This record gives sequence, structure tokens and C-alpha cells, in this order.
Amino acid sequence: MKTKNITEGASLLGIYLLLLLMTLYVPVIGTVTLFALVVPFVLYTIRNGWKSGVWFVVAANILSVLLGSIAALSLSIPMSTVGVVMGYLFAKKSSRYVILGASTGVYLLNLLLGYIVAIVLFDFNIEKVMEGSMDQLYLTAESLATFTGQQNTEETMGLVQETMDGFIYLLPSGLVTIAFIFALISQLVAGFILKRLKVDVTPFPPFRELELPKSLLWYYLIVLLLSLFEMEKGSTIYLATVNLSYILMLLMTIQGLSFLFFISHEKKIPKAVPIITLILSFLLPPLLYIIRMVGIFDIGFNLRKRIKGK
Repeated sequence: MKTKNITEGASLLGIYLLLLLMTLYVPVIGTVTLFALVVPFVLYTIRNGWKSGVWFVVAANILSVLLGSIAALSLSIPMSTVGVVMGYLFAKKSSRYVILGASTGVYLLNLLLGYIVAIVLFDFNIEKVMEGSMDQLYLTAESLATFTGQQNTEETMGLVQETMDGFIYLLPSGLVTIAFIFALISQLVAGFILKRLKVDVTPFPPFRELELPKSLLWYYLIVLLLSLFEMEKGSTIYLATVNLSYILMLLMTIQGLSFLFFISHEKKIPKAVPIITLILSFLLPPLLYIIRMVGIFDIGFNLRKRIKGK
């Protein structure tokens, strides 16, 4: 049995290293193979358990170091650890939403650890880098406004500066969003490949069945009340309020979109309608606001149960 595990591990390591090299050195294809990096770890963990999966992670990261590239290791650590967690939860037949949440958490932890290592070892500060980029963008925008002869240049540039500051303040939320997107795509890719390999995996529930816990509504209301108070920009409480508000608004919007797909299914409305609405919501901010309000009412008043009752 051990010989079989070693042979399988060696084969999957070879596949992993090939995917890693393609990700690093083949521009277009590398974007696709990036999210497939988790698959060898998922597959090995499903077949051999999480303990063997941890040793597989160690072996993969040692080989990544031998490739002689910091970029290789910086990709290998997050993808391998997420792959083991995914594999363990897939083996337990956990809900795909549970797997999504756990994977997001592991990706986020890796991002934070990577940020700390970059600060300690390379004296890298992403906030200073962003501020430098924003300052350059500000100067460019100011020159453009002056060149085109726009009126109220100072007022316009004040809005530009405020917007740029907002990006810096929302850095924590940005990391959470990146972790979530990576977790979602990685899981979809892993699930697709596992099905092709005839591995029995829990299917992803339809998006229309997604219902967030009611407790989130209370958190949203508390954060909304906090945002009404005057706060010093850049303070800890300000940053916490701004980032929690962003994340909770995003969750309410997702709930609203899920409700649109639900009601479309219940009323036999063509699937194209909620899909087109989803696309338009990214182009029309007022529509996105309406969808968010629908999500809030859905959580607060259990609209789905009322519709099913009728």
C-alpha cells in the first residue's frame, strides 16, 4: 500500500511541477493552470487522507524551492495548503459552501502571512507602494484636468484624492475579496476535474438555494449605525467600520442575486433574465443598490418561504 501511495505521489508531484512551470513561464495558459495547481493536492488527500496530504505538501514545496524561484514558492505554499483542506473536506462530503468558506480562510491566511514575510524580509510595505501609485495617478489626473481646462479643478481633484484614499482604506476587504475569488475558481476547477476522473464529489448546490444566516442582517445594521458617527479617517474603528460595511454590503448583494435566481426558477422565468440582470448590475450602480435591498428584505422577512407558501 505504501509503495502505491509513493508511486501515486510521485506521479502527482510531476503533474504539479509541470503545472507550476506552465503557470510561471507560459503567459496565457498560465492563467488557466494557476487554478489547477490545487488539483494534485486535492486528489492525493482524497485518496490517502490529510496526514499523507501534509507530507505531500512538504515534498511539493521543497521541490518548488529547488526550482530556485521565490515566485514558485509563493505560489506553491497557498495552492498546496488550500488543496489539502479542499481534499479533506471533499472526502468528508462537506457542503460546497463549507469548502468555499474554508478555502477562502486558508487563502486569506496565506495572503496575510505572505504580507508579513514581505515586510520582515524585504522591507516591503504595500500601503506605501499603493500610496506612491496613487500619488502618481493623482498628478496625472491633475495635469489632465488642467490641460483640458476643466472648471472647479480643485473640487474635482479633491474627489479624486478621496477616491484614492478609499482604495487604501479598503485594502483588508480587497484581500478578502481576492481570497474569495481564488477559492471559488479553484473549487470549480477542482470539482470539474474530479468529476472527469470519476471521483465522487458533492455537487455545488444551485445558486438560487443560497441563503445567508439572519445574524448577518444584525451585523449589517450595527455597522450601518456605527457609520453614522463621526470618526477620524484612518483610525482603527474607522477602518473596521469601512471594511465590514463593504463586506456585508457585498454579502447582501449576493443574497439579492440569489433571490432573483430563486424567484426566476419558481415563476418559470427564463434563466436569461436573472443572468442579464446580473450583468447589468455591474454597469448600473442604482440596479446594484436595488438588488442589495432585495437581499436585505429576503433575509429579514424570509421572502422565499412566503413565495413558496403562496
